[in-house]
Amino acid sequence: MKIYIIIIAYNGSQYIKKCLASVFLSKYSGQFNVVAVDNHSLDNTVEIIEKEFPQVELIKLEKNLGFVGGNNIGIKRALVSGAGYVVLLNQDTEVEYDWLTQLVKAAQDDKVGIVQAMLLLANERALTNNVGNAMHYLGFGFVKNYRERVDSWYHRPPFAIGYASGAAMLIKKEVLQTLTLPSPWKGEGTAYLNPVFFMYHEDLDLCWRARLAGYEIMIAPQATVYHHYEFNRNKKMFYWTERNRWAVLLQNYSLVTLLKLSPILLFIEIAMLGYSLISGWFVYKLQSYGWIIINLPGIFKTRIKTQSMRKVGDSEVMKHMDSALSFPKFINPLLKKYWQYVR
Repeated sequence: MKIYIIIIAYNGSQYIKKCLASVFLSKYSGQFNVVAVDNHSLDNTVEIIEKEFPQVELIKLEKNLGFVGGNNIGIKRALVSGAGYVVLLNQDTEVEYDWLTQLVKAAQDDKVGIVQAMLLLANERALTNNVGNAMHYLGFGFVKNYRERVDSWYHRPPFAIGYASGAAMLIKKEVLQTLTLPSPWKGEGTAYLNPVFFMYHEDLDLCWRARLAGYEIMIAPQATVYHHYEFNRNKKMFYWTERNRWAVLLQNYSLVTLLKLSPILLFIEIAMLGYSLISGWFVYKLQSYGWIIINLPGIFKTRIKTQSMRKVGDSEVMKHMDSALSFPKFINPLLKKYWQYVR
């Protein structure tokens, strides 16, 4: 089955050569193609791709459409070209030779819709970067099992995870076709990753919608990808994640579940306002509210489509969610009890 690998390039001259070189060393029995979507890079990323990797199909955008917009263009190109699998891969990664084989192997069960590769730290290759992300029932997403020895994971068979990281994930064609969303912007057709997001939480949202449609989300521990991972929580990231967290909640939960969650959501929202005030990010929290209000028509348009393709209830999806937060830990008993109540 034909595979299309989509790489979003943006000012990636530091990484793109090693990334693509490793991809083309992949040993896979079938056919794979690489599409690089350049988000209007200001460095020499495009020149490197054109000169060093002429076999790459390069799509040059006239403006930065973000991780979401770029991937939607790449996914459309892949599906039109007959892709059976679409792989999203970050530009700051390097892959092992058999990563594709292991991803496809883990996706053979009809119930499996999305498979994440095992992400290891590129500069400390015996340590994990990401063994699947945790999806909190209040919409937060975070990395699990960070900086653990890979030895404890490598020999395990594929297993279910909260949600797959967009840094290295395989998605079946039928999943993308099922989860196709209407674009909220006139004349832009359809999308696959949520088109209002730009970046952050798009992988969480995609996996949530896939679970609602009855698919499983897995990780393939033998599909090794090295990631030049940097975590830098800042005001812009706070703004993007907070606004997108609320969009995910409003789109994906049933109305009954949202009503049940409303007291704990209000409690956490007060806590987040306090956190933003202490951090000096209060203005960005207010801006996230403004964005939600302005984009309510698009959010509810997506909600209608999401709820219409639902095959499982919220209680089934919540089995794969976490109830605890890493900070502040003192509220975790309350969060756990509320999670048990809603389920």
